Amino acid sequence: MQPALEAGASLPTHSLAPDERELVARYAPRILLDRCEPFRPLVVGYTLFRQDGYSPSFPRCIGLRPVGRPPAVLAIEYAIWWDWDIEHLYELEHIWTYVGADGEVVHAEGSWHGDFWSLRHWENGHIPLYGGTHPLAYAQPGKHAFAATEMPFQVMARRIQAQCLAQTPKDGLLITPIFEGVLDGWKTPEADARINAYLTHRAFEPAFVWDEPLDLASAPMVPWPLLERWIPQRIAWLLSRLERGEPL
Repeated sequence: MQPALEAGASLPTHSLAPDERELVARYAPRILLDRCEPFRPLVVGYTLFRQDGYSPSFPRCIGLRPVGRPPAVLAIEYAIWWDWDIEHLYELEHIWTYVGADGEVVHAEGSWHGDFWSLRHWENGHIPLYGGTHPLAYAQPGKHAFAATEMPFQVMARRIQAQCLAQTPKDGLLITPIFEGVLDGWKTPEADARINAYLTHRAFEPAFVWDEPLDLASAPMVPWPLLERWIPQRIAWLLSRLERGEPL
């Protein structure tokens, strides 16, 4: 257990080839966070798709030439790790950038509570970009689902406020399908109680003002298999800190 705890205390690192580093940074999303958001993503696991294929970290297929959309020659999946969601320990959100043969962004998608949708303006179909190549995504306060504008979150404002309050029930350790059989033994009533007490302490009132930009191009980025191996180590470290009452 001790090596895993030591590994989870720091972020994973990987020496990328210069051309691959430049590629994943060039199309990395820019996330807009709520002014009062207490959590920040820590590390990104990426996967390159040069042909259609199944995502290794999200229940979906990546298609480069879907009907009714400009064709892409490349899709980059950004699996974005957060230690915390306001209702549970750990969050893995996703953004997909689709690149055409001319190097232009032709499409982008963001995860949304286990599903995903297009990061386009509903009114005009425009893909919001920062700097010409970075998809722009608004993050739901506390929960970090992605949208092309703040409008869905304004519509959901009452529910979002309730989720972020201290008295809202929490879910303890999240067990997603890709980690079933890996994390199950760590989800105990005692561990969940410690997690929920910590999250109650981190409760906040969303401002519904998205003026905290975060460029994922500047975040640590590693190939997805490396992030997948690191995640259980990180969770073990977080649980051990909570058990010992040490600060996070």
